[in-house]
Amino acid sequence: MGRTPAIILTTDETMMSTYRGGMFLGFSTCAPQGILPDWLFFLAFAPPVMRRDGRAVYADLGLRTVEASLIRDGFSEEEVAVVHPLDFKSMIGDETRIVAIGVHDPLGINPPTSTFVDIARTGPPYNRIKFLELVKNPLLSGLTTIVGGKGAWQVSDPAVMEKLHIDHIHQGMGEVSMPRVCRQILDGEEVPRIIEGEEVPAEDIPNILRPTIHGLVEISRGCGRGCAFCTPGGLKVVHKSLDHIARDIEVNVRAGSTTALLHSEDVLRYGSKGIAAEPEKVLRLVDRVTAIEGVETLACSHIALATAYHHPDLVDQVSEKALSLPKAIWIGSQTGIETGSPRLMEQHMGGKCLPSKPGTWHDIVVESISHLSDAGWVLACTMVVGLPGETEEDVLLTRDLVEELRGLRVFLVPMNFVAMGGSHLSLEDSFTADKMTSAHWALLGSCIEHDVRLARGIKDAVYTGSLPVRLLGKYVSERLIRGGESFARSLKDGNPPRDYSVAGESYLVPEI
Repeated sequence: MGRTPAIILTTDETMMSTYRGGMFLGFSTCAPQGILPDWLFFLAFAPPVMRRDGRAVYADLGLRTVEASLIRDGFSEEEVAVVHPLDFKSMIGDETRIVAIGVHDPLGINPPTSTFVDIARTGPPYNRIKFLELVKNPLLSGLTTIVGGKGAWQVSDPAVMEKLHIDHIHQGMGEVSMPRVCRQILDGEEVPRIIEGEEVPAEDIPNILRPTIHGLVEISRGCGRGCAFCTPGGLKVVHKSLDHIARDIEVNVRAGSTTALLHSEDVLRYGSKGIAAEPEKVLRLVDRVTAIEGVETLACSHIALATAYHHPDLVDQVSEKALSLPKAIWIGSQTGIETGSPRLMEQHMGGKCLPSKPGTWHDIVVESISHLSDAGWVLACTMVVGLPGETEEDVLLTRDLVEELRGLRVFLVPMNFVAMGGSHLSLEDSFTADKMTSAHWALLGSCIEHDVRLARGIKDAVYTGSLPVRLLGKYVSERLIRGGESFARSLKDGNPPRDYSVAGESYLVPEI
C-alpha cells in the first residue's frame, strides 16, 4: 500500500449513501432499529456509496466543501481523502494524523429522529448507532478526532467528548478555520477543544472538487426569518454567484449525476437582499442550471411557503422551466408548516409569514401548497408539535389545517419540539411522547393517513436502478405502507398505538 492520507474526512454510514436515488428516502436513516431487520433496512434504503481506491465517489456536501478548502489552502490531494467508515482499514495508516467527522444528528436527538424513536419505541435510531460505531472504532485510537457540522453541539459537552474520545469540536463555518486548525495540529501546536469557525463571505467558499450525494450544491446560506426553534434562521443571508453554482453542478455532472439539487433555506429567494423575492434573479439561476448539459432533473432542498404565496407567478415560471427537463416528473422540496395556530406563529416565528402578518398563516399554507401541488411540486412539510406555550386549541387548529390539505401532493411530517443548541429556545424543555394528549395522537394519525395514501401513489417512481432494486423497493415500501395504514387507524381517535406504554423504554437518551 502507498502513502495514506494525513487527513481523513468522514461521516457515519447513514450519511454515506445515495439512498437508492430517492431524495426523501434520506429521512429513513432517522428511523429506529427494529422495524426492519438491519440488513434489509440498509439494503433497501441506505446502501453504501460507490467507492474507488478507498475514496468515496459521492459524499455529503459539507465534507466536499471542507475537502476543497483544505486543498485550496495548500494541502495536496494525496494528503486529504473523503472515506467511508467501511474503508478505514485500508485508508488509515502511518501517515494518518487527523480524522474529521461531519455530523447532522450524531446522537439521534434532533426533531425527526427523536420523534420517530420516541413513538415507535422499537430501538435506538440508526444514525446514533452508526455514529457511536464510528467514534468507537479502534482504528481511530491515537489519531486526532474533530467533530463538526450542524449537529456537533450534541457532543460538545466535555464529559461526552471524553467518553467518545473526541479531541475537538468545530462549531460554525469551516472553510477558513478548518485548514488553519489542521495545519496547527500537524505542526504540533495547541488547538482549543472547542473551535469556533468564523463567518465566511460567499466569494471565499471554494468550489467542490468531487461530486456530492444527489447532486446537492449550495446556492445560499442563512434564512433571515428568525424562527425561535431553528438554527439557520439567525444566520446572515449570503448568495453564491451563478458562475460558482454552475461550476459545482458541472463537477457533479461529469461524475454521472443528472440531478441538480439546489440547497438553500429558500431557493425562491436566491439573490434577494431582503425578505421579498427578486424573481428575475431566481429565473436567471434556473435558466443557468437547466442549460447545463447533462442536467435532467432539478430539485430544491427548501422553499418558504410565504415566498411561494407572495410570488405565484415565480412559482409557475420556475415550475415550467424545471419540468421541461428530460427526466422531470415532479419538483421535490422541503418546507415548514410548523403550526396552524396564528398565536404560536406570532410568539415563535412571526418572520415566517413576512411580508404578511401571523393571522394570515392559514391562508398562506393552504393557498401556496395548493398552487405548488398543481404546479408539479411534491413537498415534505414539517410541523413542530409541543412548542413552548402550546395549548389544546393550537393542536386542534393544526389538525384542522392538515385536513384542508387532504389530496394534495405533500408529505406531512409532525415532529416533537426539541430545544436545539444554538436556537433561541435552547433552554426550554423538549417535548416528548409522554406529554402527548389525545389531540396530539389524532394529529399524528391524520398525518400518517395522508402520507401513506400519497406514498402508495408515487412509490414506484421513487426507486431507481435495476429491476431487482426496484422490486425490492416496491416490496419494502408496500410493507411499510400497510403498517402505516394500520398505525394511522389506531391513532385517529386520539389513542396512542396499541401496546404503547410511556413506561416502556423510549431510547431517547443515548447510552454512550
